[in-house]
Amino acid sequence: MKYDPLDYIAPHFLRGSQPPRVASRNERDLLRLIWKSPGIERSDLSEPLDLTQQSLHRIIARLHDRGMVAFTSSDARRPGPPSPKLSLCKDWCLTLGISVNVGSIGLCLMGFGEPLEKMEVPQVGSSLSSEMDRIEAGIANLLARRGAKRQDILGVGLAVSGHHMPDTAFNCPVPLAHWSLIDLAPLLGKQLGLPVWVDNVARTAALAEAIFGVGREVANFAYISHLHGYGGGLISGGMPFRGNFRNAGEFSVLFGHQDYGDRPALGLLIEHLRMKSRPNLTLRDLKSEDVSTWDGVQEWIERVAPAHNLAINAICAVFDPALIVLGGELPPSLAKMLIERTEINNLPRHGVLRDEPRLAVAEVLDAPGAIGAALIPLFETIL
Repeated sequence: MKYDPLDYIAPHFLRGSQPPRVASRNERDLLRLIWKSPGIERSDLSEPLDLTQQSLHRIIARLHDRGMVAFTSSDARRPGPPSPKLSLCKDWCLTLGISVNVGSIGLCLMGFGEPLEKMEVPQVGSSLSSEMDRIEAGIANLLARRGAKRQDILGVGLAVSGHHMPDTAFNCPVPLAHWSLIDLAPLLGKQLGLPVWVDNVARTAALAEAIFGVGREVANFAYISHLHGYGGGLISGGMPFRGNFRNAGEFSVLFGHQDYGDRPALGLLIEHLRMKSRPNLTLRDLKSEDVSTWDGVQEWIERVAPAHNLAINAICAVFDPALIVLGGELPPSLAKMLIERTEINNLPRHGVLRDEPRLAVAEVLDAPGAIGAALIPLFETIL
């Protein structure tokens, strides 16, 4: 039987209806409005939700009784009875985000839409069971920091580097071969005793940027994820666009075998710089440094600029976003160098140029894939 994480949500999170669910459609619309505008007054919710005052008050009272929404007194001076301010109770539920990248596994503990704790555990060797054990130990560490228990967790988002395959399997880069072609959600779900949703790590990083980063400003943007490999995610209407096979944003598909070595993939940069007197260089070293003046970096930028521009122009032609974000584990110094080398094909017609997207450096730099993964259980059940 196909794995469905909704079947494994703890009963104390459910609203007691059939079929079992955490929140109704109206409740989810309401909770998302409160989440995006904490402190909003109850009287300001009727119009955007198109609910009668009676229905609105009833839904809010039910959410308050469940401990999901908190009331505070309004300081507004207006005619009529006072309307309380509403905010989410951050401790009503926790979610976990796990991002599996080459060299590192990021963990994020989130409290009802607000990141609380982050940590990283090493991704080494080729044993899936040992890496899952390290993930479980890291989760125990995060929970201990907050004085929380596993039953406080609504669900887990698992983000994996690689092409999405049927069910919850991925086809990962060679260093992550032991994560490949395995139905991961039921396997990790059984180990943790929690419901697990899966997605591509570049897409969850894009989601983190949409909620907490520069993507807050726009509804439609593309996120280029520079990791060991080269991929990305598309945000449409503020939410991830996955495509028919859940692989929208796999920008490496733009390049044939003969061009694959010239992509702006950080694994290739590492190889290049190791030959330039940095034999022990890792992705972590790149991320924590201003590498713009390093020997070999300018040479690499020149080498990958054509591939970078091909990807930028393909995104413009197919998706037409307002914004293109350069992120993943790309150091901001390198992102700025690539932005400076960007050439968008924009020939004037009748003396007029078409509108172009803005290019920006990602703002969510620490564990973006894990942060976005921790949001998935919320968007699938509550928000």
